[in-house]
Amino acid sequence: MAFKGIVGQERILSYLSEALLKNETPHAYLFEGADGLGKKAVAQQLAMGLICTSKIKPCLKCNSCLKVVSGNHSEVKLIESEGSIKIETIRYLQKEIQLKPYEGKKKVFIINQAEKMTQQAQNALLKTLEEPPSYATIILIVNISSSLLPTIVSRCQVIKFRPIEIQKIQDYLIHNKGLSYEESKVIALFSKGIIGNALKILEDESFQEKRQLLVDITKELLRGKTLLALENGSLLTSQKNNIQEFLDLLASWYRDIMIYKETKEYHFIMNYDKIEEINHQASQVNLNKLKDIIYIIEDTKTKLKSNVNFQLNMEVMLLKMQEVISW
Repeated sequence: MAFKGIVGQERILSYLSEALLKNETPHAYLFEGADGLGKKAVAQQLAMGLICTSKIKPCLKCNSCLKVVSGNHSEVKLIESEGSIKIETIRYLQKEIQLKPYEGKKKVFIINQAEKMTQQAQNALLKTLEEPPSYATIILIVNISSSLLPTIVSRCQVIKFRPIEIQKIQDYLIHNKGLSYEESKVIALFSKGIIGNALKILEDESFQEKRQLLVDITKELLRGKTLLALENGSLLTSQKNNIQEFLDLLASWYRDIMIYKETKEYHFIMNYDKIEEINHQASQVNLNKLKDIIYIIEDTKTKLKSNVNFQLNMEVMLLKMQEVISW
């Protein structure tokens, strides 16, 4: 059966399947890539493959595989933490790794978000990576490999997870989630090639409400009334907890207008289901103004990270955007 339920990453899955079949797996892997690309899921299935008792690994059916699925296999340890991963945790790993497996022939340790390891923890892990027991495999999961000591990276087989084709995400949403062609395309485009993003958007009941809010705001900005801009600044209070995401959506709207204005091709834009409004706004604002508006949004995102007054920042952003449009 081999790897199952992973969207995209065929190159990686093929490589790992062949390594398992030939029993040529290294003592340490480093899975690198953005959140939502399936790194943790692949690591867990690789762990299954390493301890699987069937010929085709992982079979996902034998007792060993099922124990990993339920999190009850004594030889597979998942290490993750909401805060930093301290040296005490790595010392626990070092003690466990020295104990020979009694349930099967392999031991597997997965360290999720390994960049959370403190400097002391990384130095301690380095000693284990230098002389690991032959029966042990360590899998580190990170967003960016440079967040770890170069000496750790050099002792691992680095596997880079990359964004996948939008079409594959759309096909998955249609066939596995029952979405229509139009619904699946919009979500796939906003996922940026990351299946985890697509699933989050699908589960976010307010996603379409956010999009409608930004459309309403951009319409009113074109009307050029200062009072409306201030009212919309207050309205954005509802988005305070996820304002960075909302501003990303807002910036994508104006980027779409730029793209459509230059190409007249709706196939290239993310908000393609709103093409009529994009076409209308594209006829009202020139390219230089659109570039200025996007800069204002990005500048606002930066200022919000500095804990500036939220309400004031929103009002200033909208007033600046309106000023640019009204020139």
